Amino acid sequence: MDIGGISLLKVAGQRLEYLAQRHQVIAENVVNANTPGYLAKDLKPFDGIMNSLRPVTTAQTDARHFTVSAAGSTAQEARRAESWEVAPDGNSVSLEQEMMKASETREAYTLVSSLYQKSMGMLRVAWSARGA
Repeated sequence: MDIGGISLLKVAGQRLEYLAQRHQVIAENVVNANTPGYLAKDLKPFDGIMNSLRPVTTAQTDARHFTVSAAGSTAQEARRAESWEVAPDGNSVSLEQEMMKASETREAYTLVSSLYQKSMGMLRVAWSARGA
């Protein structure tokens, strides 16, 4: 059985890879916190991968079902610009900001890995029930 075709597991795997790369970038920022002229780095948001997926649409199979307009289904999170200080030596790394990013990344990694494990568990149950 090829689990690579299951979109949930594919996206979870891509998200885990993204979070591992982001953790590496955050660690690099922390290591260079005292390097003069070093500019803090971060990855582009993961939203790009999610936006590239085929959208899920609802089907109205009965006239009594509610319909959802296209305008109401496009919710986007408003992101405000980060405003952290730059040191006099040109270093833009803020350890507080990097620790917040690291915490967010760890929480997201825990959530996605848990989702991945639960999905694999459900597949194992379905696979063993099929053979019984």
